[in-house]
Amino acid sequence: MTESEFIESLKERDLVGIDSEFTLSTQTLVQSFQADGAHLNRWWVMTPVSWQCPCCKRTKGEIVRLNKNNYLTCQLHEHHDHMKDVVKDLFESFSIKQNIIVADELSEKFAIKTAFSLSAYDNTVVCFDCNKADSDAKKIVNAHKNFSFSPKQISEFLIVTPNEEHKIDTHKVQNVWEEAKPIFELRIQMAENFARIAAEKKDWYQPSDDTARNIERKARWQFENNGVTEINKYEPERVLYTPEPFKGKNSSWREKINSQTRIKPSSKQLDHLVSTRGKYWNRYDQNWRCPCCSRDKLSCVRPSKKNPWVLEIKSGSMFELATFEVNHNAEPICADCLDTALNWGREIIKETGIEIPFPSSLVSIEELRSIIIVRPHSKHNHLNDKINATMPYLMKRAKKIAAIEKAIREAILEENRKQWAELQRFGGESNV
Repeated sequence: MTESEFIESLKERDLVGIDSEFTLSTQTLVQSFQADGAHLNRWWVMTPVSWQCPCCKRTKGEIVRLNKNNYLTCQLHEHHDHMKDVVKDLFESFSIKQNIIVADELSEKFAIKTAFSLSAYDNTVVCFDCNKADSDAKKIVNAHKNFSFSPKQISEFLIVTPNEEHKIDTHKVQNVWEEAKPIFELRIQMAENFARIAAEKKDWYQPSDDTARNIERKARWQFENNGVTEINKYEPERVLYTPEPFKGKNSSWREKINSQTRIKPSSKQLDHLVSTRGKYWNRYDQNWRCPCCSRDKLSCVRPSKKNPWVLEIKSGSMFELATFEVNHNAEPICADCLDTALNWGREIIKETGIEIPFPSSLVSIEELRSIIIVRPHSKHNHLNDKINATMPYLMKRAKKIAAIEKAIREAILEENRKQWAELQRFGGESNV
């Protein structure tokens, strides 16, 4: 298909996940505004038709408006923090003030790397009105030339009207600036310190000849070049080596005795958990209890290898005893219960040699509940004798599930083959 043929094909459709000047939705907007055309930029093209501005929450249809040329303005911009520029300018300023310039290329790299830690927000795509509102708001409050409001801060002082330039609530923008100003001044002070360290060649950055990221990037290309990604798209390296060469017993996961945590998190530790890693804590109310082990949220909080205290509540496919079917939308349970279900399912899979994509789907929540030893703030231990007694029954179940899933896959393939044959037959007749 040529470029012109591809563009012609867009007249009656939209693209998935991206946008275009030539698609149905864009041309519909052009017609509704009686415009002569649409003026897009690259960020507009790289965002889906359904995109919403993170600041003003307007859709693309609410962002566009006519410009002086009677074209629809379809413009998005990459809004960014200016701290990188601040550090670079300060670094050069301090460097040239030295009697003998000692800074080098590595010193500048150090300065730039520290700037990322001083940035107040990630580079964010916003609509052109929100990007302009940031500039206008800075003038209203007489902010530092290198300050920029974050997308969240911008959203707090906008007066939004569809298809019109934003107005700014001067009272709210003043409050936002007064709150942000002392933190910005602290960031500037830290920028000066880092820039001075770099200019005086007192930095500690030591580059590697070949970074781990570079090796991984080159290997990814070679995996594709050698056809390995055709076998495993997500973890191609696992095709080329044995990840677990020294495998223990399939039951080793449950024979290990997990120690019991004798303490519980203090109120301050819990507050810190909620503030920094509180996704699951905030998602469920205070009355939540794990449907499997019956622990409340606080009792499910336990230490981990990476953090003093963690809480995870997850969903996994589970077997339903009532219907003797797999429920892929099972009720969320605590991470310790789900880990037990996954490990038990993996043991069954290894013992039977079958292929099941969701190991936890071999076990019901009732069976899971019957074999765990529950302790607050600790991983579960397990009743091995009961698991051993249940294994033969679950292995038979696993083989039945595998057979059913295989039959379903084969039926789908057969149906697809029939449909393809029909298409080929009609295609052949139309060519006669």
